[in-house]
Amino acid sequence: MASRGRRGGVPAREGEQRRAEQAEQQAPAPQGPVLPPPPPVDYGVFMQGLERADVWWASLLRTRFEDGAIDMAWDEFVRLFRAKFIPKHIQDRMEQELLSLTQGHMTVLEYEARFAELSKYAPHIVIDERRKAKKFVMGLKPSLRTRLVAFDHCTLDEALSAACRQEGEMQQYLEEKKAS
Repeated sequence: MASRGRRGGVPAREGEQRRAEQAEQQAPAPQGPVLPPPPPVDYGVFMQGLERADVWWASLLRTRFEDGAIDMAWDEFVRLFRAKFIPKHIQDRMEQELLSLTQGHMTVLEYEARFAELSKYAPHIVIDERRKAKKFVMGLKPSLRTRLVAFDHCTLDEALSAACRQEGEMQQYLEEKKAS
């Protein structure tokens, strides 16, 4: 006969399974948007790229910094790195995509993630926080943009926070309207 749990009648295994199911049901739902998993990485290709970057950096150290003193601003390093490893036509394509980027069917957070990624390739377009915020707001859906444009946000963080709040309020309104 199957072993019984402490409280008579329920086999121990079933009791454990029932407790596990109850714990799953009581677990709090994740807050905020659920992000998709990252794309699969081909580690062979990744390691080849890493090796190429290491060879490039060693060469740069030998040719530019013979005395061993590395005196380079981060922006300069990024510029040199991109010039070496990201072809100009790719940088140009990313810049054009940033110029024409709009929220479309993305959530505010998805739009901001794409905006941040493309901004790396065209820092001259978003040269300071005010321009970055303005470009971000102008790419939002018209229903959000009209609510935010008058505030003239000084930073991207301010604009993003306001856009997320407005998006949440709009979703709540639509859900309430749908329920009634």
